[in-house]
Amino acid sequence: MDTSERQIKRIVLERMDRCGVCHRTFGPDDVHVLSRKPEVWMMVVQCVDCPARNFVAALIGDSDPAEARSALRQLSIEHRSEIVEIASDPVPEITGAPVDVDDVIDMHKFLNQFDGNFKSLFGRTR
Repeated sequence: MDTSERQIKRIVLERMDRCGVCHRTFGPDDVHVLSRKPEVWMMVVQCVDCPARNFVAALIGDSDPAEARSALRQLSIEHRSEIVEIASDPVPEITGAPVDVDDVIDMHKFLNQFDGNFKSLFGRTR
């Protein structure tokens, strides 16, 4: 990675500190350069913990913002089919007995007695 790419990524990360969906802090490896022209760089910032991704146009110097908006629109159109494909993945079948009234009553009793100490709850063995 050359110095200019490192600098551009650093600037992008200063403005996009965290994922807007899961709030994970972004790092340099989350920023991917899609194209480089002398006046505008197109990038995607993709979260590794969730399916969120953001397209970014970095304008260099006195570049035309309209060109960057147009390029971002085009990227959005090109990648829309990928988003639809991810969203249309089959939902896994849920197995097991459905929750019944007794399950709800048991949970109610448990929560009434629970002191909020998750360490003791998950630390104990059965």
